[in-house]
Amino acid sequence: MKNIYITLLSFMLISINAQVGINTATPQKTLDVNGTLYVRQQIRTGGTATVVGSPGVSGQLFSVVDGVSDTWKTVQIANGTGSLSLFYLNTTKDITGIQFTQTGSTGRYDLNSTFTTSTDTTTPNWAYINGTTDSFNITRTDNLSKAVLSFQTTVQIARGTGQTWTTGSASYACGIFLSKDSGPFLLKAVRNDVVRGGVGTYRVFNLNVTLDALAVGAYQVKAACTNRNLGNTGAGTLTTLGIGSAVNAATLNSDMAQSTMTTSVLQTY
Repeated sequence: MKNIYITLLSFMLISINAQVGINTATPQKTLDVNGTLYVRQQIRTGGTATVVGSPGVSGQLFSVVDGVSDTWKTVQIANGTGSLSLFYLNTTKDITGIQFTQTGSTGRYDLNSTFTTSTDTTTPNWAYINGTTDSFNITRTDNLSKAVLSFQTTVQIARGTGQTWTTGSASYACGIFLSKDSGPFLLKAVRNDVVRGGVGTYRVFNLNVTLDALAVGAYQVKAACTNRNLGNTGAGTLTTLGIGSAVNAATLNSDMAQSTMTTSVLQTY
């Protein structure tokens, strides 16, 4: 009889304190299943001896926090067309920029027009800000993919050698060009603006665009800017225009003037 009591007591201690493994010799939890688990009803977490745990709600995922406590985590999905997930995010920068010293075209800019470096003042004289180049791929075939492109730079005016004007101005435009599968770069977004004031005056320029329904392919994106009218008030000649480039070091340096391009690609999952 004594032997029986000892055996029963040992069994009870094992049942209370031991971790049980199914198809594993090293269980990590009270019950550790190495294989497929089929649950016919609910999984509840966070319970105690007197409180029933939570079964979670629709849209939540089961998560292990710090390898110790288990809980349900809510997954936030942005509203919009389809269910989109962030597939790519990158920011490029350029501290060289570009400079213009002559008046260019003041005409219009057409969507999907090709990039041109013509010096003819009747056509846009575009120049790339080379460091803002980025590449991404679209792999989904449902035509719901989006690319969100954000370009920022600093624009400054200054006098050239021998110039004496006190108040200057310059108009300009910056655009975002996109190429698909090594094809031509086409204009996808553009804004024009003006900077005016004394020598060294500068301002920040922002351009944001969302491109919808992108087809499967390999894409490359670049930012470019062009000069429009470089005028001034007072004695002297044309204004020197720097875009992403410090043309007057007294008020701006290359780090302050730098250009950035942030690319975010959303695809269905």
